[in-house]
Amino acid sequence: MFMRSPYKINLALFVTFILCMTIVLLTGINKNLFLYINSAASQSNPFIWANITFLGDTLPACLMMLLFIRKKPDLVWSAILATIIATVVVNILKYYITSQRPPSVLDKELINIIGPAIYSHSFPSGHTVTIFTFAGLLIFYFRSMVARVAIVILAILIGISRIAVGVHWPADVLGGAALGIFFAIAGFWIISKLGWGRNKSAQLVVGFILILCGFYLLFFYDCKYEQAYYLQIIFAFAVLTVGLREYYYLILDGQGKRISI
Repeated sequence: MFMRSPYKINLALFVTFILCMTIVLLTGINKNLFLYINSAASQSNPFIWANITFLGDTLPACLMMLLFIRKKPDLVWSAILATIIATVVVNILKYYITSQRPPSVLDKELINIIGPAIYSHSFPSGHTVTIFTFAGLLIFYFRSMVARVAIVILAILIGISRIAVGVHWPADVLGGAALGIFFAIAGFWIISKLGWGRNKSAQLVVGFILILCGFYLLFFYDCKYEQAYYLQIIFAFAVLTVGLREYYYLILDGQGKRISI
């Protein structure tokens, strides 16, 4: 049965990230690994890492769901539920796990910081949780293994970018990746059991909210990385252009079709 394959892929990723995080913490290489990755990343243009890390922000990641509002409403509802769960859990973890970020622990002369320096609530990496939540969900959608591998590679790069910009430890990123995959599996499984996403009115409401988010990203949002400003504009404009087309066809669709993932 095809549906077993995406679950197995996501489970394999989840176990891999948990094992890697455990190894990093038990061996005590978290600090040295951060310094190595951060130093290596400093040899490249900061523009690259600022733009990559922008893609892990919650708003642009959520906006991507506008592209699926007509043909894959189940995917959109899975993303909504997974994002809600992720937001609650991540904020609880950040509140109770008072770990300090690299800029508050290491000499700033040793760190390459791109964008704002952040000092507290290190675990887990919120950007990494976000991008792996969406990556895990897209693995359920894309049947091509090439597409799945590309999605995971992009998510890993975004996770690494959090170390490159100097605000997260490797363990934060690995833990965030594992959590993101877990939330993706949970969101998809719950929605598939509940059968949400079939109602056209709900699709129209969610789509409208996502369109508003797109205009907010285009005109008002501050991603905190000035090097990523043009990507923010181009990304928002491109997704809105395609998304508005999908929304228009959704309005014209009298049946509000539901296509299984």
